[in-house]
Amino acid sequence: MKQKTKKDFLCMLFILPSLAGMCIFYIVPFLSTLYYSLINNMADKKWAGFQHFASLFANDLYMQAGRNTLLFILASVPTGMAIALLLVLALRKKKWGKTALFFLLVPLIVPSGTTIAFWKSVFGKTGLISNLWQMAGGGPLSLENSGWAFAVIVIVFLWKNISFSIVLFWSGINWIPKAYYEQSQIDGATSWEQFKYITWIYLSPTTFVVLLMSIVNSFKVFKEIYMLYGAYPTPSIYMLQHYMNNQFTAMNMQKLSASSWVMFVVLGAMLWVVYKLQCRMTDYSRE
Repeated sequence: MKQKTKKDFLCMLFILPSLAGMCIFYIVPFLSTLYYSLINNMADKKWAGFQHFASLFANDLYMQAGRNTLLFILASVPTGMAIALLLVLALRKKKWGKTALFFLLVPLIVPSGTTIAFWKSVFGKTGLISNLWQMAGGGPLSLENSGWAFAVIVIVFLWKNISFSIVLFWSGINWIPKAYYEQSQIDGATSWEQFKYITWIYLSPTTFVVLLMSIVNSFKVFKEIYMLYGAYPTPSIYMLQHYMNNQFTAMNMQKLSASSWVMFVVLGAMLWVVYKLQCRMTDYSRE
């Protein structure tokens, strides 16, 4: 008993520096933003209640940013997961699959600045697509102000984040015992039946992890959009992160804090729902 107590004490001692750093640099500053969102301004600091939260939902630009962000998540997350899973299923049985996997992981190690420079050379006003369009007889092409602006940021997100999903899916599939597939082949199961009753069931925990990480990463796309199109892009690709960044630039801490808490609650609710679905599906698969 004493040995266990001593071991627990040593574990807590090693965790303490990281825990202290997280509290000082993350948790405490974030909790302080709740106070900022409930005061009138930084000068007189009078109690304003939920006035700033109400003003957010009355702001057409903020609501447009919220709709764009939700649409982006619905478009990019399922697409990225499907492509990653299909690539893993297609490559795992190939002799050169691991070599192809290595090249698919390149986006994970390429710096963001290099990535954006590449995409600017493709989608920019003087980029490859614009030049090819003009060579074909078309006029000057501005993807930012066209209906393709949203598709561009989805492509950039997929190129950057599919690699991470591939790693998780590849690892999850390798944990499935090969004996299950061999036995199903003996019983005459088709490839679709093997996927439906073996791969998909045993890959469900990994799938939910990929879903969680993809949702979180979808909120990080702002850096790429900002570097491609600036702080005030066309309304069709104006995200919640743009609104928050512009409020920070204007030093409007009250609206920035309120919008950050709204995003925290919405993102937390989404992750909680995904977690509950994962628990229910895992319990069902065990029965």
